[in-house]
Amino acid sequence: MISETVLNITKQNALLFDLDGVIFDTEHFYTEFWSEEGRKYCPEIENFAMKIKGHGLNDIMNEYFHSQEIQAMIHADIKIMEKKMTFPYIAGVEDFLKTCKAKNIARCLVTSSKIEKMERVFHQRPEIKDYFANMVTSDDIKRSKPAPDCFLKAAEILNVESKNCIVFEDSLAGIEAAKRANMRVIALSTTYSADVLKKEVDTIIEDFTELALQTY
Repeated sequence: MISETVLNITKQNALLFDLDGVIFDTEHFYTEFWSEEGRKYCPEIENFAMKIKGHGLNDIMNEYFHSQEIQAMIHADIKIMEKKMTFPYIAGVEDFLKTCKAKNIARCLVTSSKIEKMERVFHQRPEIKDYFANMVTSDDIKRSKPAPDCFLKAAEILNVESKNCIVFEDSLAGIEAAKRANMRVIALSTTYSADVLKKEVDTIIEDFTELALQTY
């Protein structure tokens, strides 16, 4: 277990949370899905699923799948896969979010998912709406991660300076996006190992049971 990290928060701070791999333990669904799609359509690219991890769907399609027929098949497969998805919480995150709400800490859900998927999330986990009054999805921005747009949009919604935002991320694309937005990053080692993440960020946790919140 990684030693406990104390997160000091003031009224000037805001917390921005990615969804898959941060709130929910769902990244394995996407890893399995994109590994299979990579084997079928991009066999020349090694570790395809990890290469595109954290990138928006439109960017993935535009860069790797130029055939409209293939894109249509992948879109159909994604819908089938996501309809079967369940949304188990990352350990400790629900208690952490409850504490954030009780302490009235500014926060926003920032995801590369589309609103169509989020409706399924809300159906299975309606309490998410209680934890997050604010949300940014891929439908709200033009450029997805690693562009900083989603996090900058969240800071704008919360009326908080970028330098005062703390981002929880698990993907390298998301970490890059947050750093480009001039935000601090706490990385979760749910998708990449701590050895990989330590090259990108200073603070790494396995899950939210390792994080203590201190407000001032």
